Amino acid sequence: MTSWASKPMPPFNNHLGFVVEQWQENFIKMSAELKPEHLNRSGIPHGGFISALLDATTALSGAHSDDPDDYRKALTLSLNINFLGQAQSNKLYAIGKVTASGRNIYYASAEVFDSLDNLIASGQGVFRYRKEASAGAFPKDP
Repeated sequence: MTSWASKPMPPFNNHLGFVVEQWQENFIKMSAELKPEHLNRSGIPHGGFISALLDATTALSGAHSDDPDDYRKALTLSLNINFLGQAQSNKLYAIGKVTASGRNIYYASAEVFDSLDNLIASGQGVFRYRKEASAGAFPKDP
């Protein structure tokens, strides 16, 4: 089992069905199965859903810790999103990576693809580490 596999994720990410597939220092791969509630009235993934996936992917790319009881927390300071295509499948995945970092601030980028590897969106964000970055970052679901 990997060090991150049992770490709790933010409840919002769980609610949207985001799954961490790979996570290491400065890199993350997340995926999501599309459900009817994730689609807009045209039947394609809602921009808000894609935006949330990009926010989660960019933020978590800088939050990795090898300690199974530790989870770094960060706040999104800025997020820029570009919508580039329409999904042709019912599964999306996102690849995020830290592009620069300092003691308190880091920068990350991510791209979202459908399962046919069509590029759907890209995003770039700026994040600030929270001081209480320690165990128990997210409450358990009721």
